[in-house]
Amino acid sequence: MLRAWVETAAGRADHVGATLDCPLCDRAELPDGLAVVRTAGPFDETTLPAGLRRNHRVADGTWAVLRVLTGSAHFAMQTTPAVECDLRAGDRQPIPPSVLHSLELIEGCVEVDFLVPLRC
Repeated sequence: MLRAWVETAAGRADHVGATLDCPLCDRAELPDGLAVVRTAGPFDETTLPAGLRRNHRVADGTWAVLRVLTGSAHFAMQTTPAVECDLRAGDRQPIPPSVLHSLELIEGCVEVDFLVPLRC
């Protein structure tokens, strides 16, 4: 996205601390250069933590990928536009940093991978 204000020191200074829209986050598209640092689960209907069942966020700077191993789940995410979908075994759903989302595990088993940018 072209932003003329980035071309001058004054323009950049005026935007320090400003929130910018991220098209990758809005479309829930994983950016390049991420590495899995941790996997949570597997979880089934009885072991899925309560915190994952209600609206929650992934930490700043961390992406997540929900993986449906077996069965099905309903996923909702408050991006612009909002994402709401039914996932089945084999489906993956990227989750951007700091975006409210929730999961309803209908049946089966899910895992969540947490990813951060690679460091040189």
